[in-house]
Amino acid sequence: MEILSFLKPKKKKRFVSENDFTANKEKQFRLSIESLVKLRDASVEEEDELKIDYFFYTDTLEKSQKMEEEIQKLGYIVNHGTASHDKSLFVISGRTTEMKMMHETLKEWIGEMCEMGYKYDCSFDSWKIAEESK
Repeated sequence: MEILSFLKPKKKKRFVSENDFTANKEKQFRLSIESLVKLRDASVEEEDELKIDYFFYTDTLEKSQKMEEEIQKLGYIVNHGTASHDKSLFVISGRTTEMKMMHETLKEWIGEMCEMGYKYDCSFDSWKIAEESK
């Protein structure tokens, strides 16, 4: 009976839709190519190992805490808190361990970050090569 439909438990809406996940993953892959070109221009070679700063966003404290726990398992520096630009969002950010600046390595890492973000309903928002590691 439709009249009583308000009594049904509501499905929780995902923060990251499947379409958003797919589009973001493609965007991040494109950015990796641009970043590697810039690194090569700066004389950073494939065998050079650098750290990466990363940022995720989500809509609940619980999701940000779960994401932080998963990232800690990778041995990365990580923390979470309320986003400064929007108090209704939570940011999960940190720095990776050193990794080779090869296309395959970076593409694999980006894929893993996007997948992990989607699994825990967090958007893999951005990343950049850590300045002090250059």
